Amino acid sequence: MKHSPLQPLRYFVTDISCTAAQGFDPTRPFDPAVTVGLSVNATVTRQTPPEGFLGHSWSVEMSIVQTLKEGQNFPYMFKVALVGFFACRDGFATPADEEPFVRVNGSSMLYGAAREVIRSLTSRGPWGELFIPGISFYDNKAKTQTEPAEPSQPV
Repeated sequence: MKHSPLQPLRYFVTDISCTAAQGFDPTRPFDPAVTVGLSVNATVTRQTPPEGFLGHSWSVEMSIVQTLKEGQNFPYMFKVALVGFFACRDGFATPADEEPFVRVNGSSMLYGAAREVIRSLTSRGPWGELFIPGISFYDNKAKTQTEPAEPSQPV
């Protein structure tokens, strides 16, 4: 087993809400268009590490908001915001490669935690637990040598 060069240190929920949809009809299937209304935003920020820390510290702030249109058949309306703190092993990647690595992997780890928070919260609701879809934070657009480097942007 090989440990990842990026390790989660801790995370916490900063905002959460969940409402059981009164108009939900459990005899009808969920509306597949509901994933269109799922908005996920993640912001990655390099942090100042503690003195003597062997590596780089990062934070990922994430919000997941689900919005339904009138008449969509879905059991819950929810939103959740989390902040996660991560350590990236020193010397693992060049400074230019480390931020995208943290953006993809740190965001993926935090999203997995958010999925579990939503599942746990809805498991106590009238319509049972809800698993939100898995998503990818990987952007496969290859940078050419003539393209300027872009500043860090929310995912």
